[in-house]
Amino acid sequence: MIHSRIRVRGRLGPDWSDRLHGLRIASLSGAEHDETTLEGPLPDQAALQGVITTLGDLNLALVSVEVLETDASPSIPSTHDSH
Repeated sequence: MIHSRIRVRGRLGPDWSDRLHGLRIASLSGAEHDETTLEGPLPDQAALQGVITTLGDLNLALVSVEVLETDASPSIPSTHDSH
């Protein structure tokens, strides 16, 4: 699981949350431009890339992508011959 925060230039309504893996969506209006933050857990790197691709398809300029925490995958024990 990857907990991420993505910021884009532009406005995105909360109704997009279901189509973007359930990320929380918050929009802020600024003096120069609107900005939207999407935050929450994603199952893996492919899901993160899918969200970024969808935002690009919507012509929203990417401002930043932060990975806030990642669940460590279980390590695979190495096998050593004792010869």
